[in-house]
Amino acid sequence: MFDIGFWELIIIAIVALLVVGPDRFPDFARQAGKWLAKFRRLINNLQREIKQELSIDEGKVFKQQLEELDGLMKNAPDQDPDFSDSLTHVDKKNTKQ
Repeated sequence: MFDIGFWELIIIAIVALLVVGPDRFPDFARQAGKWLAKFRRLINNLQREIKQELSIDEGKVFKQQLEELDGLMKNAPDQDPDFSDSLTHVDKKNTKQ
């Protein structure tokens, strides 16, 4: 997540040990672990909610597009037999050329 290697973690621990002191370091490390766990849960929940919202929005857009297509299909005139014959005639005429 943060791309922290082993040696960076050791350096952070040594600096924290010097700043906090050896007597309060275990409590500090425990508290830091709890905060890190809360932060990870927060990030995971946020990612899950964003993915859920995106899927809902995509579904709404897809439903709207289907409704528009359905409206176009209902409003489209029925195919006239003379019209399909003229299309066949045009196709035959274009293939002869």
